[in-house]
Amino acid sequence: MEKIDFSKIYSFSKLGRFEKCPLDYYFFYLDPKWKGYQKPRDYKTKGIAVHGALTLFYHLPFQERNFQSLKDCLEQAWFSEIDLTKKPPLGEIGGFSTISDERKAYLESLEILRIFFDLKEINPPLFYIPTRDIRDSFEDYESMIQPVDSDYFISGKFDRIDKLEDGTLRIVDFKTGKKNQNRFQLDFYRVLAELNFKIPVSVVSFYYLAKGEIVDFSVSNINLQEIKEKILKKLKKIKGTKEFSPKPSRLCHYCDFKEICEEGRLTLKKKR
Repeated sequence: MEKIDFSKIYSFSKLGRFEKCPLDYYFFYLDPKWKGYQKPRDYKTKGIAVHGALTLFYHLPFQERNFQSLKDCLEQAWFSEIDLTKKPPLGEIGGFSTISDERKAYLESLEILRIFFDLKEINPPLFYIPTRDIRDSFEDYESMIQPVDSDYFISGKFDRIDKLEDGTLRIVDFKTGKKNQNRFQLDFYRVLAELNFKIPVSVVSFYYLAKGEIVDFSVSNINLQEIKEKILKKLKKIKGTKEFSPKPSRLCHYCDFKEICEEGRLTLKKKR
């Protein structure tokens, strides 16, 4: 099998990291020392756990999908991306300062799943769900790699894809954070799905789990080639960047690399 050059493969999150801060992108993807600066974050642990629980839930036979089994799925999904071998309580390796903080986060995650369960999405018309191996889900990303031209490739992970009665696809994206509607994310997902499955995507749905709110967007009214060109423009901008300059903002506070970024340190000092 031909070796994959991951430097040529871009996901929506990879493009978003560059737009957020080119220097952060450089540290994360281009500097081999970045792993030494990666920090565990409590909100990441929560988000990964909720997504993982929902994936495991949909892998269960329909007759076993009840709220108790969903709770059990959360227990299985409660791990740290920093150290997959660590058993709960995760403590600092999961981004938690105290056991009380971790317990609170777990209960908040459980409440999010309860709200989701009340949406009565137990048996949707599933077309695709991620791998059952939520601790090692790289195959989801690897299996979705597709070219947008001879030089650039895109990939990503779908939370869920449904097949609607008219034969088109509906992409479902689970959101555990604040409401944020990004038109480019919708377009990117549509292109990636259609390149992989050769079936039209008519709807992309954001599930804001903490509020139990579903927001549907029609995505079939834009020419696919136009979206590809929009994606390629972003990819070529990254490829042509010679100087990855910092982009200071309020997000510097959450940056894994603030210790080694002078601009980030200055920004944080000004806000004190």
